[in-house]
Amino acid sequence: MEEKSVVLRDKRKIVLEDDNDILISLISGDKIIYAFHVSCPPGGYGGGMLLLSPSEQYLLFSFYSGESEEACMIFRIHASCLESVHASGYLQGEGASYVFSDSEEFLYQALPVSVGPWYEEDAETDENKNLYFKFCEINILNIKNKTVERHYVRVFLSDDWEEDTWEEPPRLTGITDNRSLCMAMPWGREELGLPLDDVIIFRPGERKKS
Repeated sequence: MEEKSVVLRDKRKIVLEDDNDILISLISGDKIIYAFHVSCPPGGYGGGMLLLSPSEQYLLFSFYSGESEEACMIFRIHASCLESVHASGYLQGEGASYVFSDSEEFLYQALPVSVGPWYEEDAETDENKNLYFKFCEINILNIKNKTVERHYVRVFLSDDWEEDTWEEPPRLTGITDNRSLCMAMPWGREELGLPLDDVIIFRPGERKKS
């Protein structure tokens, strides 16, 4: 479900309106005290959602084009305005999920290549003839420095893998003590130790057999 409004601890609200223009409003009581107009992206706009950082220092506006592309904007929340501090362009992928680090220095994005279904004919082959999916990217934004690290998730197919059995896309669910990144995967929960490897490999079928 796309969250179109969030409520701050001091009872102010931030509301996304995107039926016509794209407008993000900061509201106190019944009064709009600030409104930020987002220009329609060149790739089009299919919808979006809002997410607060844990301390309510930042607001994330995540949106998609409707053509398998995802992007986001980050705002710093002030008493009477929203300050834009980062805006990404569209990246190829679907169903992005986000988690702020405990310090809110970093924003983690999981960007699936697809939300499924997955078919063997779409798999890649490594140098040993093993089949794998380019499953998703995990992108880490340093909010202050505006630098991005990209990490790539590969999922290798087991002999007993069946097509169309993974119905849910990978999704970030949290961070544990700034030491591991938690993800919900189609086959169950996974924890990735930080810092992340450049290429992250899963072999879910082999683990089930062990």
